[in-house]
Amino acid sequence: MNEPARRAQFETIYAENAGRVYRFALRLVGNREEAEDLAAESLAEAFRQWEGYRGAAAPSSWLFAIVLNRWRMKRRQRRVPVVPMHAAGEVASTFQFPNLELAQALAKLPASLRVAFLLVKGEALTHSEAAKVLGVPVGTVYFRVHVAIRKLRAELDPNPRPILSKIEVTCDQEL
Repeated sequence: MNEPARRAQFETIYAENAGRVYRFALRLVGNREEAEDLAAESLAEAFRQWEGYRGAAAPSSWLFAIVLNRWRMKRRQRRVPVVPMHAAGEVASTFQFPNLELAQALAKLPASLRVAFLLVKGEALTHSEAAKVLGVPVGTVYFRVHVAIRKLRAELDPNPRPILSKIEVTCDQEL
């Protein structure tokens, strides 16, 4: 493929996915400045690797995999101190309905659960697409998302109300 066509094709993918890439990066790092750097580095890396993109996965999945790999490399290289309350506020701003408690609960999840949850529930990837991004079996993604949801529910509502049985409900109703 010639350079102008390659650039035009990538620009289309960039326009469609740059916002999602940034949002995913922000949810991973919890800091706008770090997220901007991570997203920019990831998109630049995607452009450099564009010739290697085979189309086996959706472009967004491929981009999320690049973001995730760069984030993992950064975490290995150095630990970035993050102020939990500030980070939670930044992440909460990425939700359709900002929810600080949810952002704080997400921050408490182990990275493997948080990333699987964010890909499937936050970025609307299928479990299969998320499995390709993470390089794990689909069943592992299902398990991680399930455990993440259970932990988030427990964190957000530590005293859930017991579910009334049908018998109790019908006995309480007036005839």
